[in-house]
Amino acid sequence: KNDRNDAARMAKAILSHDVTPVWVPSPEIEGLRDLAAAHDAATARLAAAKQRLLAFLARRGYAYGGTTPAGNPRKYWTYGFLRWLDGIRPADDGGIRALAALRNEVEAADETREAVLAEYRAAVAAGPLSAEVEALQSIKGCGFVLAAAFASEVGDFSRFRSGRQVTAYFGLAPKQRSSADSVRLGGISGAGNALVRRLAVEGSWRYAQAGHQPKLMPKGSGVPLEIRMHGRKGSERLLRRREEMLERGMPQAKANAATAAELV
Repeated sequence: KNDRNDAARMAKAILSHDVTPVWVPSPEIEGLRDLAAAHDAATARLAAAKQRLLAFLARRGYAYGGTTPAGNPRKYWTYGFLRWLDGIRPADDGGIRALAALRNEVEAADETREAVLAEYRAAVAAGPLSAEVEALQSIKGCGFVLAAAFASEVGDFSRFRSGRQVTAYFGLAPKQRSSADSVRLGGISGAGNALVRRLAVEGSWRYAQAGHQPKLMPKGSGVPLEIRMHGRKGSERLLRRREEMLERGMPQAKANAATAAELV
C-alpha cells in the first residue's frame, strides 16, 4: 500500500491474525469455470428451443400421449417421440415452415451443446483437476458436469476443514435465526455458486429412483479401487438417509435439498 496509515492497519491485522487467506484460482481453473458457464448456457438454450417446439405443438392441438408397455407415460425427446414428430403435417404452409424452423433450432442447439461438452471434457482431461473430476463421478448423482463444475469451483480441496464448510460454501446449509438460547433453522441460505448448487440438487433427484446397486464406472476408468469403494459407501449413506427422511414424512423437495447438501 502507498498510504502509510492503510499499510500500518494491514500490518497490525496480519500480525494479530485478523485476516483470512484467500485462494486464488489459476488461469487453467478459471478456464474450466468459463467452460462450465458456457455449457450451462448451451443447455439452457436447448431447453428453451425444446419448449418453443412443444408450445407450438400444443397450440396446434398435437398431443403426444399414451403410455409405454409398462404403463408409464411416454416421454418427450425419445426415439419414439421423434418418429411421431416426423409424422406431423400442419395443414397450412406457415405451420409447415414454422415446424421445420423450430426443429432446426432444436437440432442446432443440441449440436452446440454437444460441441461445448466435448471441449469441456477435453479441457478437464488435460487440466490440473482431471483426477478429482474422475474420482467424484464414483458417487451416484454426480456425473461429469457436476463433478467438473464442483471441482473447478473448489479448486484446492484442502482449504475446507469439514464437509459442513463445503455445504455452507455452496449455499446448501440452512439459514439460522438465533435469539438468546433459541436457534431457528430456515431454508437453504442460497449463498455461493448457484450453478453448482442447482446441479447438486438436480443430481440428488437421481436418488429418488436409485436402487442399492453400486454405480458402474465407465470402462477403462483410472479411479483407484479404494476411491470407488469410498464413493459406493457415500452413495449408500445418501440413499439410506433420504429413505429415512421420507419415512419420517418429510416432503420430497425438502429431502432432496438435504440430500444435495450431503452430496457436496
